[in-house]
Amino acid sequence: MRAFKIEKAGTVESGTIEVKLEGQIGIEEAARVSAFFEDLEKAGTTWVIVNLKGVDFISTAGVGALLYAVGGARKRGGDIVFAEPSPKTKAVFEFLDLHDFIVTTADTTGALAAVKDLKTGARPKPK
Repeated sequence: MRAFKIEKAGTVESGTIEVKLEGQIGIEEAARVSAFFEDLEKAGTTWVIVNLKGVDFISTAGVGALLYAVGGARKRGGDIVFAEPSPKTKAVFEFLDLHDFIVTTADTTGALAAVKDLKTGARPKPK
């Protein structure tokens, strides 16, 4: 298992940044996820792609932190798109029936396309 890590990977397109998450996201890590996204909010970031490829485990607290971040981004006129969910993370999202609330894509290219759709008001189809 990888150690928990969350980092801003850079700007992938004007106004959209990519964030990479790795490792296990339990209760303690969920608090760090929340703080990270609160800092992004304070910086005025509204459009985010979160790469979940390296996530080995996500607890309900971790999912809650991500959903809270999505809600905050939407209140500010943006959104968060989740790219490359690991098989375990994808299974948790499916178990919790989140496909109608969050947008997930197979890769970053698909996430960029989803962001473009969302910016025009279209809702991308779950993948």
